[in-house]
Amino acid sequence: MALLDFDGDYGRTYNARIRRLIPAYDAIFELAAATAAALHPEAQRVLVVGAGTCTELPALLEALPQARFTLVEPSEQMRSFCNELLASIGASNRVTWGADHLDACADDTFEVVISHNVLHVLAPAEQEQLLQQMAARVAPSGCLLLSSYSESGPPGLELGLAIGRSRFTALGMDQATIEAVLESRNSKVFSMDAARLEQQLTQAGLEPPIQLLQALFNHLWLSRRSA
Repeated sequence: MALLDFDGDYGRTYNARIRRLIPAYDAIFELAAATAAALHPEAQRVLVVGAGTCTELPALLEALPQARFTLVEPSEQMRSFCNELLASIGASNRVTWGADHLDACADDTFEVVISHNVLHVLAPAEQEQLLQQMAARVAPSGCLLLSSYSESGPPGLELGLAIGRSRFTALGMDQATIEAVLESRNSKVFSMDAARLEQQLTQAGLEPPIQLLQALFNHLWLSRRSA
């Protein structure tokens, strides 16, 4: 099974596998939805970049009851799973699909922009491009919520990798898959450097990001634009 083939077998088994791959996967969604509700309870416009199977949407729809959501997702298979979920909870009428990629979407602005688990599937130059595109769509007083894989430097790096390996084993992941996941670092999965993240966001006129959660190398950040 090819790692990160969202239109292939990996995408078909995404919901069953992702919680083993990403620690605090559900906690990230819960905390991001709570943050959006605390900052913008009456938000009208929300942008979700990399919607995947829309696992985060039910909590966001409940947290922001007045909002309409624009979703961006390049994988046809993931969009189909998302549409199935939205139909099952009766929320299709609150959602609009944007272009497959953010750079092809209209230059609208949103009170809340959210992107979970997307930046780390992009090489550093593409990470920076997407950060700039997302930041440009944050309205005055709006916020940007991001989660991504982000490595620490040594000695924390080696300790974190050792803990990650032990965690995968405890969760029943076979050894071949563990090795494939670890070997994907810097080839299929790219760390979002925290210093570079801050530089890109502040250059785009947003406030320095606040780290809301860290679980091993998984992070959730909040950044805001002043009024």
